[in-house]
Amino acid sequence: MKDDTINKIAAQVDALHFAEDLPDALEGFAVKKIFAPADDKFIFYTCADDEIHCALTTYFHEETAEFKVRQRIGLTEFCLTKFFTEDFAHFKELLDAELADVLKNLRGIRGGTGNRFLRKLKLDEWAYGQSLPATLEGFKLFISPAAPVEVTNGSVIVINYADFALNSDFVLYRNIYTDEFSGERRVDGAPQVVYSFDAATRDELEDKLKAHLIDELREIRRLARSDSH
Repeated sequence: MKDDTINKIAAQVDALHFAEDLPDALEGFAVKKIFAPADDKFIFYTCADDEIHCALTTYFHEETAEFKVRQRIGLTEFCLTKFFTEDFAHFKELLDAELADVLKNLRGIRGGTGNRFLRKLKLDEWAYGQSLPATLEGFKLFISPAAPVEVTNGSVIVINYADFALNSDFVLYRNIYTDEFSGERRVDGAPQVVYSFDAATRDELEDKLKAHLIDELREIRRLARSDSH
């Protein structure tokens, strides 16, 4: 990040007393004040709850010249577009007005409440989804079909098996625009598309999960371990 950008942001932070006004916690999330550059970003602060593996990061992105909020659910991260702005004072206003509700919703998501999804799929009635084990091949069922989580670009996480110690997971999405299921693995934080779970219907998906899920989790663990050496 350029020095003049850092100096400009620091001056804005001081002028609006941004750092001084921050509490130590918000809605049960620990607030960590950073206020320092990292690569092409200037990080202001994070709100994190390690117990539920959820966090938010507020920052300025030099490449797009925008202030942003990035949300993490498990190992999945995405930006919340309603916070995008090029005006710092407006960004602070948005945070003051919206951030508490975002954090409440984030905690509600992990509590299994407040989630919306395509009801025609009847995922909460899906017997196979209800039978998924809490742990499988050492991975924890972090998101289940009964409580899917909306992320970004029309995608909804239907199933997420995660090994947080390995920073690796398997994610099964349903996209509301394409009306299809698709899979993704994350190996030590790096996402990779997998095609074994592409499906249009719930029955088709169920067949593919029965055939490939265990092998996929084993492969993720193998790749994660090989990357660590």
